[in-house]
Amino acid sequence: MIQIRMMKQSDMRSVDRMLKETQMKFEQLKLKIDHCYVVEDGERICGLAGYEMTEADRAEMIYLFVRNEDRGFKLGDGLFRAMLNHLDHKKVTQVYIKSDESTNGFFVAEGLDIAMKADEKLVFKAELPEFFNKPCKSSRGNA
Repeated sequence: MIQIRMMKQSDMRSVDRMLKETQMKFEQLKLKIDHCYVVEDGERICGLAGYEMTEADRAEMIYLFVRNEDRGFKLGDGLFRAMLNHLDHKKVTQVYIKSDESTNGFFVAEGLDIAMKADEKLVFKAELPEFFNKPCKSSRGNA
């Protein structure tokens, strides 16, 4: 069963294993357990998302990652939306995401607008709660 939830201290070993496979490290991600969501398939962590608060009502998504073999099943979409929902409940009104060329298409498909360009990366912005009132751009409009 697939579950998307807040990260727990007991997930650290599984997350570390997943990140080592991609040669990423906790320090590079500024990992804060209470600011992270995971996608879990059974007992295996297959995705991770995290944010930092930049102001009382603003946050920056600093990473969104799904294992290569688990991509294509909308896990990234679920993880992204779960994190935005969490931030919406915390009364965050704007979430910014710096994206490189390899992930720009994902955020465009999610219906995000480009806010600016910074450090050769596009910066997308999600306005909350409005984000949840419109379908993603890949939606066919069917309920």
